[in-house]
Amino acid sequence: MSIVDEKNYKYFQYFKELDLPIFLRVDLGEFNATLMSFIVEQKFDELSSQEVKELDKKFDGNDKARLLTFQVATPIVAKQINMVRPTDKYGSESIIPKTGYKVYRYAGAGMLVYSMVSKEWTLGCFPEFGNKTEEFASKAIINRFLSWSLSPLGIIGFWGVPVDEGIVVLNQKQANAEAVYVDVLNQKIISLDGERKLKGSFCILRLDPNLRNKNVEMRTEQLLGFLTQNAVYFDDRGLPALQRQMVQAVTKMAVGLVHPMESFKPRTDLSL
Repeated sequence: MSIVDEKNYKYFQYFKELDLPIFLRVDLGEFNATLMSFIVEQKFDELSSQEVKELDKKFDGNDKARLLTFQVATPIVAKQINMVRPTDKYGSESIIPKTGYKVYRYAGAGMLVYSMVSKEWTLGCFPEFGNKTEEFASKAIINRFLSWSLSPLGIIGFWGVPVDEGIVVLNQKQANAEAVYVDVLNQKIISLDGERKLKGSFCILRLDPNLRNKNVEMRTEQLLGFLTQNAVYFDDRGLPALQRQMVQAVTKMAVGLVHPMESFKPRTDLSL
């Protein structure tokens, strides 16, 4: 079955220059005009008509390829998205396991149907997806999608921002749902700032509001727990074995430093 649909879809690839087999498909006419700019800001590049024609080749025999199709929520789906559930008291995000697939829900924003053995996934959401007023939820949903899609490629994500010396890892709220991905196999960082090789002195920073004028090195088990807690990968059964192994690999690559929150300057050299 062909991945390319004759409908008026636009196709986008995550970090096209890296040739990662992660794609979006959306009929922009069904959504607000801001969605295009949001998709581009999240580092998805639009495919040319010739690249779209060749898209099937990227999926043939590639079990790691993923295509997420945006769909405006039908009344039934919209009701499910907006429904108040008892589990919502634990947070806006939840995963409901079904037979052969799972349903990820961000309350009030969208529902994503996915399966790790399927190449095509679907996101039901509203025309306002990607608007400034919906920015946090939209970024969270996209990064959950990326975390699931990139994981089979040996890439693990953490909530946070890149800095010259490595990554500042935060919780989802502190990071404003921004994520940084570590390519464990190729030893690269992938973020909204682009892609770059890991430095020999790769640092992972945790901000502390009570620390002053110095960095404190974290023990290995502290860093491991911190990264596990703030991984973007989300599952109803907790972090699976493969993802735990990748977190452990990142821990071995990096020096974990507790850094004073008051002196944190985003995307600058934090070495003291």
